[in-house]
Amino acid sequence: MLGDAYVEMTETNISKGDPFGVYKGQSEWSMFLTIAYNNIRVAFTIFVLGFFLSIGTVWLLFINGVMLGAFQYYFFSKGLGWESVLVIWIHGTLEILSIMVSGGAGLIIGNSILFPGTHTRKDSMKKGARAGVKLMIGLVPVFLVAAFLEGFITRHTEMPLWLSISILGLSLWFMVWYIILYPIKVHNRQKPFQSK
Repeated sequence: MLGDAYVEMTETNISKGDPFGVYKGQSEWSMFLTIAYNNIRVAFTIFVLGFFLSIGTVWLLFINGVMLGAFQYYFFSKGLGWESVLVIWIHGTLEILSIMVSGGAGLIIGNSILFPGTHTRKDSMKKGARAGVKLMIGLVPVFLVAAFLEGFITRHTEMPLWLSISILGLSLWFMVWYIILYPIKVHNRQKPFQSK
């Protein structure tokens, strides 16, 4: 699932005493641009596959979930589990949660086609697509911040524990606010206008 080349490289890095050396292999800017492009491409692919009745979205989320699980298990099996959490999830908190939300955007489209309710299927799909596109546009800045963290910050595997935990906590707090709390606040603010 992880690929022989990646596993061999990581085994070499572990034997050198630098298990997360993969994050130091490129220059900061090169890594930032590569990661940002890749993650935004994957997220939009997951989103667009929602047009195929959500099947493609669910499949890609499943594949990415299995890869993430294998990746994380690999480090736990080497006795590096918690170290990997403190290093990888510096950028992974924003990145993985955003991928999950892009899957939700894809499911909105798929469900709007499958279950149009009282709307025509075409109108329901348009409404679902609008909602999904709003989510995706809102995720682009988050992917850019995650790529910045991966390119410029994650490579500092020797950073103090308190700093790593602070970045993780702040990232998690931001995602809860941005994806759950703020939308609820906006929705509640709009309610009075809708009833008039």
